[in-house]
Amino acid sequence: MSSKRDFFSKYAVKVDIVKPKRTVFVIRPDTVRDLFKDLIEQHGYESFYISTIVGTDLPGEGKIRLDYYVVLLPEEETIVIRTYLDRNNPVIDTLVDMVPGVFNGECETHDLLGVFFRGNPYLKRGFFVSLDVAEKGVYPLRKDSGV
Repeated sequence: MSSKRDFFSKYAVKVDIVKPKRTVFVIRPDTVRDLFKDLIEQHGYESFYISTIVGTDLPGEGKIRLDYYVVLLPEEETIVIRTYLDRNNPVIDTLVDMVPGVFNGECETHDLLGVFFRGNPYLKRGFFVSLDVAEKGVYPLRKDSGV
């Protein structure tokens, strides 16, 4: 476990603790893909899974926060990889080709918040929201969406 924690720490620009014993590693958005590529190479596909991706609109800060909830195995310890995107241009590289389990999280975050996962060929509007909402260009989880 400590070697995995050390691994995440080398990417972190900040480390926080939320909830009892839940570590949050804040990293730059341009390093998310590199982090997971290195994690797979150093620890293997069997050493973790991404349970969910949570996107949060922060209009007052001009950002969208992405939290990747990662379960480390075999410890079953959940950590959070957190990054922030520019709210006016929320683009980040996809992980779907390396970690197929992010399919749902990336598609949902795209459809509800407008985050574009560069390289994900499955992104489309109307995946989680109704087509009438999608056709209006509304992202329901944006705090100024009016939905």
